[in-house]
Amino acid sequence: MQMIRRALLALTALSPFVARAEPHLSGPLIQSINTDRAYYQNGDSARLLVTLSNQTGASFAGTVTASVSGRGVQVGGAVTVSVPALAQGATSQVEIRLPTNALGQWQGYFVNLVATNGGGTQIDQEAGAIDSSPDWWTYPRQCWNVGDYTDWGGWKPTMFRGPEKDIQSLNAYKCNNLQFYNMLYRWHQPWTDAESWVNGDGENISASLIRRSLAQSKAYGMGNFFYFPIYAANYGIAPNFTQDGSGVQLSWGMFTSACGANGGTCTINDLWKFNDKIAYMDPNNGQWQNYYAQQIKLIIRKFGFDGPFIDTFGTIYTLLYNASGHTIDMSKAYSSFLKTVTGIVNGAFILNPAGSYNEQDLIQSGLLAYDFTERWNNSSDIGTFGDFLTKARQIWGYASGRKHSLGLDWDMGMNKTLGASSTCTINGGSTACTFNTPGVLFQEAAMLATGAHHAWIVDGEQNAGDGGRFISGDDFPIGNQLSPKADMVQGEYDYQNFGVAYEKLLRLNVSASTAAAPSITSGATGSTTAAAGSVWMFQNHRSGFDILHLLNFQQMSTASFNDVNDNCACAAAPTKTGALQLKMYVTAGGTIGNLYTASPDVNHGAPVQLTYATGSDGSGSYITFTLPSLQFWDMVWLENGLASSDYTTP
Repeated sequence: MQMIRRALLALTALSPFVARAEPHLSGPLIQSINTDRAYYQNGDSARLLVTLSNQTGASFAGTVTASVSGRGVQVGGAVTVSVPALAQGATSQVEIRLPTNALGQWQGYFVNLVATNGGGTQIDQEAGAIDSSPDWWTYPRQCWNVGDYTDWGGWKPTMFRGPEKDIQSLNAYKCNNLQFYNMLYRWHQPWTDAESWVNGDGENISASLIRRSLAQSKAYGMGNFFYFPIYAANYGIAPNFTQDGSGVQLSWGMFTSACGANGGTCTINDLWKFNDKIAYMDPNNGQWQNYYAQQIKLIIRKFGFDGPFIDTFGTIYTLLYNASGHTIDMSKAYSSFLKTVTGIVNGAFILNPAGSYNEQDLIQSGLLAYDFTERWNNSSDIGTFGDFLTKARQIWGYASGRKHSLGLDWDMGMNKTLGASSTCTINGGSTACTFNTPGVLFQEAAMLATGAHHAWIVDGEQNAGDGGRFISGDDFPIGNQLSPKADMVQGEYDYQNFGVAYEKLLRLNVSASTAAAPSITSGATGSTTAAAGSVWMFQNHRSGFDILHLLNFQQMSTASFNDVNDNCACAAAPTKTGALQLKMYVTAGGTIGNLYTASPDVNHGAPVQLTYATGSDGSGSYITFTLPSLQFWDMVWLENGLASSDYTTP
């Protein structure tokens, strides 16, 4: 601990301002915060880069102080750097260097930043986070890269600033791996030795821009994945896959009838089709599997990707046949494909099952770097906010036996119906449609509290200062998207930052508590079942900690509770409560210690230690305490058996 303190005090610097591109935060002085890496291995020196933009109304001279904490416990001493006089409207940058050699592994750290003037008055407060981990896949935080196009097939997006600045912004939003989306040469032939090409959607891709994006993301330590769908082949695009010399055979396809039975012959028109451009190949077919493995090897060799992002187009309800007229068994198609390809290609693999379809078999194959799923807002997948927790615990159960919990990274857009409205300016209308911030934060809170990262951030901007774009359509981030408001930019940053700062309590080796259910004894209506009109409480346990989550659905309508995408952009913000009195049962067998709470809605996630009283009854031992307030989401954690935990020291 003393080693950390001395090093923190020594390694600070005030840097000349260099124009940066991170999301603009809403305070009067601290405009943006970034790090030089997406995660840090022991021995790395973490550079915290803080851009100051003086909007206080007067000249500012004073200090910026950084304090680091892990699981609520301060690490080392505060680090203070002086800021010379900064005129109103002027911008500069502060750099603080934080050593990580004594930090724990697979642990997040909260960095509290306070700006104080020469008279000792606090002018601004914001927060950063450090991910101290040996890898990026234990806590996956995927974002999209789409800025490697030179022509977008008729739509000309603004606010792409080049891979260097765009990926810098994604790093500020805490992305640690990127999906290079839809940069295929052909649907069935991702690789080409050309330096530019047109994909199946008529968009021009630049190999040079791909290399620049890869270089920048690797400089941040991010993982990198090249997108392709598991079974797509050019059909209505001339030349189709049977005529373009790729070597893909019609006999590898999936057909809508038993046309090949009894010596019959299938034609290209017998194939099952996704749309007028794409037909389906059989992911069980060994020749298709081997062909695609070679394509992936060529892509990795050309660019240096870590592996493929394998996509699917969702649940297949239709009965399909192979070229011999036999019905195709899709129940193990994804794991079958992975087993062959991973045996040929050395790399990391992600496969998106798109909803719950074949999810159990896919996860139990043990071949995924982590769980990436395009979650669907319907009764087959995520019908209500409570289903996020159901899915998380189900997936952890599927992946039992892993050293660490399977990382959850879930793709889900927001305001999808609104984004399609002809009244929006992005679609030629007159209304400046934007995301509804309460709807965004409800979804972020539900995902993070249940152990998942929300994969919906895309490079580029809609407006200067957004720091990124956000999926408002069905997982097609190339198209125009809704604009975030300033409060959403700040909120999204806070929630993503919170997810890193407290990742070991949220995402690593967490399971449902075996203790009796918690309760709110005064101040709000509590329920251990997620429902509109109450505060939803659920309790988890990890070695050394009991963890209680409270999500405020008291003002949420039933319609909004059943629409986690907030399609109408009408979810109402919850009313911030006063003090809540709580009773929380503790897991038996451990020695209890300190009690803490933190919320991304309060002081940007800064931890607060709480006092408590103990008691017991027929249901077990419990503590009672006062939670100061609740807006969207609060997390409470109690040290319980800390001496035998892997989270004993920050």
